[in-house]
Amino acid sequence: LVKALQPNIIIFSDAGPDLHWIGNEQGFAGENFWSTINADSLTIGGANQEAYLNNGDPKGKNWIVGQCDVSIRPGWFYHQAEDARVKSPQELTDIYYKSVGRNAVLLINLPPDRRGLIHENDVRSITTFKKIIDETFKTDLAKGARVTADNFRFRHKKFSPQNILNNSTETYWATDDHILPAELTIDFSKTIEFDRILIQEPIQYGQRISKFRIDVRQENTWSTIFEGGTIGYKRLIRIPMTKADRIRIVVLQANNTAAISSFGIFKASGKE
Repeated sequence: LVKALQPNIIIFSDAGPDLHWIGNEQGFAGENFWSTINADSLTIGGANQEAYLNNGDPKGKNWIVGQCDVSIRPGWFYHQAEDARVKSPQELTDIYYKSVGRNAVLLINLPPDRRGLIHENDVRSITTFKKIIDETFKTDLAKGARVTADNFRFRHKKFSPQNILNNSTETYWATDDHILPAELTIDFSKTIEFDRILIQEPIQYGQRISKFRIDVRQENTWSTIFEGGTIGYKRLIRIPMTKADRIRIVVLQANNTAAISSFGIFKASGKE
């Protein structure tokens, strides 16, 4: 009946059907989070399923996006005594990287006060948080770089490695079948300084990558700066400030043909 009356409604619970609870109320997904899960193994409020919800299931048969929910205050409702306990913009930013930056979506609770308004402290924190995110991801330092790959599907421009820099999630690089490991190299032609990395898969074709690493070239020497598992819709990686003239993404394991739709590098806002 609900779907009949509101066809576009999104229903959220431990088992979905449209969004599933992430398994905690701190706002973070597992370090390596899958959007697939087996809904028939879950019950609403069921015991001992938090870890499963927090990580998803690479062999899950249901595609149910994980939603990270958290309140900007210690609890879900307004209490005047908590006016000085609102999460800071920096805390919210950390939550963002651990939710949206791990292939989940984020819901931040803003409880109305006794006036029926969002308290000024809450507004101040959430708006500053948005400014931090906007400032960090405003300038993509990878723009204009040259991208090469050790393999791309059929050698066809539809799957060209350069597609990862065209600001579209609809186009992507993909390899021929059974090519692992697979490498992408982004050449800046000059030394770039950065501390944030964005990678996205073409999620319209499913989530595939289960292990990857990122290497950088400094003074003609390659070194690994990050090793991870899943990517999914969006992976945001925080690293110490790094200088390099090339970056290499190495896909080590995947459950299907390796594919990446977007890549970017950035410098964090000084307010983080």
